[in-house]
Amino acid sequence: SMVLLGHKNGFPVFDVDWTRNGRTLLSAGGDGTVRLWDTQAVGPYGKLSNVMQQKSGPIGNTSKHAGGATATSLNTVMVPGDKPEPMVEIGGAALAVYQGHAPSTPVWSVSSAPCGYYFASAGSDYTARIWATDRCTPIRILSGHISPSVNCVAWHPNCNYVVTASDDKTCRMWDVQTGRCVRLLSGSTRGLNLVRVSPSGRYLAGAGYDNVVRMWDLGNGRMVNEFRASSPHDSSAFCDGLIQSMAFSTCGAALAVAREDC
Repeated sequence: SMVLLGHKNGFPVFDVDWTRNGRTLLSAGGDGTVRLWDTQAVGPYGKLSNVMQQKSGPIGNTSKHAGGATATSLNTVMVPGDKPEPMVEIGGAALAVYQGHAPSTPVWSVSSAPCGYYFASAGSDYTARIWATDRCTPIRILSGHISPSVNCVAWHPNCNYVVTASDDKTCRMWDVQTGRCVRLLSGSTRGLNLVRVSPSGRYLAGAGYDNVVRMWDLGNGRMVNEFRASSPHDSSAFCDGLIQSMAFSTCGAALAVAREDC
């Protein structure tokens, strides 16, 4: 395993996304920044000291090592002469810190463009932003939501658009070149916390705090379907658990939804 350390002030990391090359990783944090990491480079971040794996001894047995580190045994096999091994690899150099969202506001979501080089972020300052990996300031500011919390951002497969979901009960599609909103997708009764675009680029799925997944046709902006998950105990009732994740199948024929239990 690897630990990437660098976000400040103990705030949570809310989202991560791999870039196209499969080596670098983007993270969005409560400290108001997006960070880019090289997961294969050795650098100043990623080293977690005083966490060791002791191969010998029974489960739950602890022993002391130099510097006061405590090691917890993870194995029941006694291996004479074995030395403790670190459970966390040293690596994961921090390449860049991207600051541009309003100070002291969290960045909820980050998404790397399918073409690489660009990425998008969404924060609690009414905006989403477009960035290039070689610039530490945003190249587009997508402003138009009327609620401060823009909860999720995702790219259209053609890389010309990004979509966002907000507490203002709307999803929006933005032109990356101009920064303008080209589709306003309404119909939700409560705020929306997730958004995904189908692999074909034709449909957008948005999940709301009302526990309903709505589907819009991006060609005309019209809502074409609603999906409501009923309770397994009562077919006429609806679950109250928040929808936590969504993913289209590769062919786009199915949409998987993960939610809290009823």
